[in-house]
Amino acid sequence: MKRFIHSRRGSVILMVMIFTTILGLLGASLIAYTLTERRLNHRNKLRFEAKNAAEAALEYAASEVRARLTRNLNFAADEFSTTPITAHSTRLAQLLPTVASEFNHVAPGDVSLWVSQITEPTRRYIDPSNPGNDFDPLRGQTVTAQSVRFLARARSADPVAEAWSYATQEIEVRDAALFNYAIFYNLDMEFHPSPAMTVVGPVHSNQNAYLTEQSTLKLLDTFTTAGTLTIGTIGSGRPSGRNISFTTGVDDNSDGVLDVINANNPTINGTSLGTYVDSNLASRKSGYNFRDTASQLWNGNLQDSSHGITQQTPPGVLSTSQAHDLIEPPDAAGTAAVESQKYANKAGLYFLVEADGTTRAFYDPAAATAYKASGNTTALRAAWRAANANKLIDLPPNMINKERRMYDHREGRWINMIDIDLGTMRTAVAASTAGAPENFKISGTGADWSIDDANDGWNGIVYVDVERPSNGFTSTGLTYKKTSSNTYNQGSGSGSRTAVRLLNASSLPNRRAADPSNAFLAEGLSIATNAPVYTVGHYNADGSLASDLSDMTTPETNEVPAAIIADAINVLSSGWAALEHGTGKFVPAGDETSQSSTRPAAGNTEVSAALLTGIVSTSGTASSAYSGGVENYPRFHEEWSGRSLRYRGSIVALFESEIARGAWNSAKYGAPKREWGFNSMFGSQRRYPPGTPIIRTFRRLDYRDVSIPEFNTLLADAHLNFTAM
Repeated sequence: MKRFIHSRRGSVILMVMIFTTILGLLGASLIAYTLTERRLNHRNKLRFEAKNAAEAALEYAASEVRARLTRNLNFAADEFSTTPITAHSTRLAQLLPTVASEFNHVAPGDVSLWVSQITEPTRRYIDPSNPGNDFDPLRGQTVTAQSVRFLARARSADPVAEAWSYATQEIEVRDAALFNYAIFYNLDMEFHPSPAMTVVGPVHSNQNAYLTEQSTLKLLDTFTTAGTLTIGTIGSGRPSGRNISFTTGVDDNSDGVLDVINANNPTINGTSLGTYVDSNLASRKSGYNFRDTASQLWNGNLQDSSHGITQQTPPGVLSTSQAHDLIEPPDAAGTAAVESQKYANKAGLYFLVEADGTTRAFYDPAAATAYKASGNTTALRAAWRAANANKLIDLPPNMINKERRMYDHREGRWINMIDIDLGTMRTAVAASTAGAPENFKISGTGADWSIDDANDGWNGIVYVDVERPSNGFTSTGLTYKKTSSNTYNQGSGSGSRTAVRLLNASSLPNRRAADPSNAFLAEGLSIATNAPVYTVGHYNADGSLASDLSDMTTPETNEVPAAIIADAINVLSSGWAALEHGTGKFVPAGDETSQSSTRPAAGNTEVSAALLTGIVSTSGTASSAYSGGVENYPRFHEEWSGRSLRYRGSIVALFESEIARGAWNSAKYGAPKREWGFNSMFGSQRRYPPGTPIIRTFRRLDYRDVSIPEFNTLLADAHLNFTAM
């Protein structure tokens, strides 16, 4: 019996020893596992610190590249090897403090950045049919693209372990023609048409956009805003309808026309939304936001800032006031980026309108600047002309006239007109007969101007520098015969503003016409001025309006790329013009009754040109404070009474008008039938007016983490030619 008891006691001891051993082994394994997990977690923590530091270096570098290339028009392939990027190093010292309380193990010195040389520019079409371009705001446009790649390496370390991270990013720099847009606003865009309107071509606002209608408004291409989209108005007195449709970019019903979806109560997943879609959707409909809803409905054709849409501006133009600088005369104190883009500095023919309306012509903008700097007295300027006669151009007879004026009800004043006869200019540019009196002449010699000279010849850009646009002068007036027995004095008296007026412009100067096969000859005409512009009659068009409205977008056979750039643009119809009895001379007869409260009757008018100008923005909520909106972008002065303004071109509101500041509410006119379209010459044909400004944008093409072998391969790539920053 005792032997059995002793046996049981031994068994218990053995069992305890076995369980103790097992528990010890489990405990040891658990401790080992815990220590391993701790080491792994520690290494992961260091790895994430290194990854975040590398990503931060890339983001700071990309930000500095965007800022630098936004300020500067031109840059070389070695831009960043000659002037290295510094943002990552200066900012990382603040981002990565090494004090103990911050729990950071990445020292700023352990973050390295390399930047490649900038690639050569290439022309690239952003194909809308490529799914990768669905949300590209420039899809459907051709851009000049260059790219730059960054490499970053970061190390996170403590006394126990270390981790490395490697990453790369590529940024594409894209320059596109400003006239790629049917409508482009650098200010708040207000669009509130009463009659039905359809817009063909891309539309963009650098600020906010406000849309309503009284009938219908259809937008058949991309609509983007760098601010917010509001289906509503800033103030009162405008149409309040929400029957606004945007294209989906697809043709689901196979009828050959891209489908549109109305923003007012669209159907989503078989259910009516119950409200309209704009940037404020989330405040009206729980569970919905504009970014996702617009993407689902319109497939990237309607985007706002929530989609990443950013401002598109000419390089160096950082404000709307700088945008107005693009139409100002040369300024020695101006920034290089803005000065190089000024029409005044690009002009091949430079007109200077002096205080009394006298116009001098130069083939070199620098000569005009020197003439202005010679002094403001008659004697000093006469002496300069005598000493520098070969720098001036004598104009053909009757090309420019200063003796007329008209009353502008919106401005509430008489305007002295510098009338430029573009028919006479067209003959002079053609220069078909050497030595003919209708040619441009060098003032000092009387010889023909070498119009095809590579440096000082005609380039299709005419700049009119009005020295005192906010002042007028006294005009003597001109007499013309309205009938065989009635002679009128037109335009005598004083004005308080000076403006440029374009006459006889149905066919424009076009040097390329002398030899269509010679691509070095300028095609088309751009006229720019720091003053307001008034056009009279058909412009770059014959006035034959197609009944099917096809000429809203399709150019005529003899049409050329054209642009008008001014502080404000006014359209006077074909009814404003008349032919003088017995001479057939083109006369702006509407001047005669321009002050009358009864507006002159307009005639059907056709205009084909890109228009770049300013507006007077809405200044409050009262109806009288309205800017006039896109629908009143060109200024009117007649009773159109159902007559058509057939317009094809590109509408650009780039700045606030500084000279013509009259409120839209003060204008006196009856609105035309607005038959407006985007000129396919600027779209599918990609033929632009001389001196067309560019707008610059940036797009991230590639961001990814890379392995050590891939990092080393990229860094050694001679084509990329990386430089350590």
